[in-house]
Amino acid sequence: MLIHLLRHGIAEDPGPGMRDEERALTEEGQRRIRRAAPAWSKVVSTPDIVFTSPLRRARETAVVFAEAVGFLGDLRVEEALVPDAPPSLAASLLEAEALSGCKSVALVGHEPHLGYLLGLVLTGHPRQPIPFKKGMLVCVETESCASLVARLKFALPQRAAGDLG
Repeated sequence: MLIHLLRHGIAEDPGPGMRDEERALTEEGQRRIRRAAPAWSKVVSTPDIVFTSPLRRARETAVVFAEAVGFLGDLRVEEALVPDAPPSLAASLLEAEALSGCKSVALVGHEPHLGYLLGLVLTGHPRQPIPFKKGMLVCVETESCASLVARLKFALPQRAAGDLG
């Protein structure tokens, strides 16, 4: 199974009384994500499912990603992708999709969560994070549907994607 992991773009700083869940992408964040989208369309085959964190900045990023890669289904909002969720929850989600025969998934979320999840699938260790920059897209491929052990296919920073787009 192909697993695409995407960190949200640049978000507004939290203001007085603003909940973290409400933080939107900034204008620059939107611009950079949209600039990266054409490159995503070249390197990502349309996934079967796109999961997104419920936080606004991730959902906004997921919409741009879905459009870029031709995903026409509904985005699946998943609590397992919030920043402080244990990576094992997202891993369980991925295991279920692999066992169901899913060929390709995308997860849009946050740091440090995505970094820990990437470390888990590449090394098998839950405390080996591989940090993501904002707007970075990583793709790994699992060895079989019976395992989440994966190998890195590509890591595409947002800036490089924008230059390639």
